[in-house]
Amino acid sequence: MADDKAGAKDVEFDLSGTEKAAILLLSLGKESAEGILKHLNPREVQRLGNAMSDLDKIGHDKVQFVMTDFIETLSQDALGVDPGEYAQSLMSDALGGGGGGYSMDASMLADQVRGLEALKWMHPSAIANMLRNEHPQVVAIILSYFDAETAAEVLRGIPERFQAEVIYRVASLSTIQPRALFDLNEVLENASRDGEGGKLASIGGVKRAAEMLNLVGGGLDTKILEKISEDNSDMATSIQDKMFVFDDIIGLEDRGMQTLVADIPQDVLLLALKGAEKDLKEKILNNMSKRQADIMRDDLEAGGPVKLSEVEESQRKVVQIVRRLADEGKLMLPGSGEEFV
Repeated sequence: MADDKAGAKDVEFDLSGTEKAAILLLSLGKESAEGILKHLNPREVQRLGNAMSDLDKIGHDKVQFVMTDFIETLSQDALGVDPGEYAQSLMSDALGGGGGGYSMDASMLADQVRGLEALKWMHPSAIANMLRNEHPQVVAIILSYFDAETAAEVLRGIPERFQAEVIYRVASLSTIQPRALFDLNEVLENASRDGEGGKLASIGGVKRAAEMLNLVGGGLDTKILEKISEDNSDMATSIQDKMFVFDDIIGLEDRGMQTLVADIPQDVLLLALKGAEKDLKEKILNNMSKRQADIMRDDLEAGGPVKLSEVEESQRKVVQIVRRLADEGKLMLPGSGEEFV
């Protein structure tokens, strides 16, 4: 009997820390596994998920090896330490997070991935599918919670008949009562969690709606604005006034254009210029050095046809760079009414 136990203990498997963590989680009950996962950051959870998917059929001996190793480590080193905290620490170390890269505030370990926060872990298409039957006001609040790029991707995925109303509601938002945000969060997570304080939360607004429309692409921005204009032309105008599209770059002053050109990767600029109007193309080229402009002209002439979607994507990247430089105070957007000094 003793020999059998010794033999089982002597079985060794060449497993990485991530693989051991994946096997351990698969061996635990759903509730226990979730209790550990909620303490890890998104990248760590993704690594664990990939490891679980890649594992072949797990034999009893392999599970026993991992569990024995875990229990022995726990019994040797965890004396005087809270078991839950120690288990989470071991899991983080197994994933390579112990020495750096990610640090978690202990006060934030509980209830990290819930409700609205949990949506950040999901792919935009999955979020869109989840929201497709929700009230436009709910969708508007949720989109206002995301960065503009993610919100634009989700917007593209919801039914077309709701898109204009959602953007209209985003533009109409300014603040939301903390209780309303809590109720929305509670619906999403199907559990309760008290909010803090009574200060109104600032979300949405015309600028937020414009940022989303700047990134939806495919002419969807124009369609949405047209639909909004049918019901509220003033709102549509307000949103449009806040928008900045690729063609608007022609209004940049030469100094701003030179700053922009220096910041755009050459491959992105080349694709963006493929679909640019002649006047805009010339203004950009005229704000490059003669050598750079000659090379760019040669590349434009020599290059073959490219997909319209690739051109639009590059132009969206240029617009994002313009907005970033404007936010950093390195250039002024056309019509801002300000000048460099």
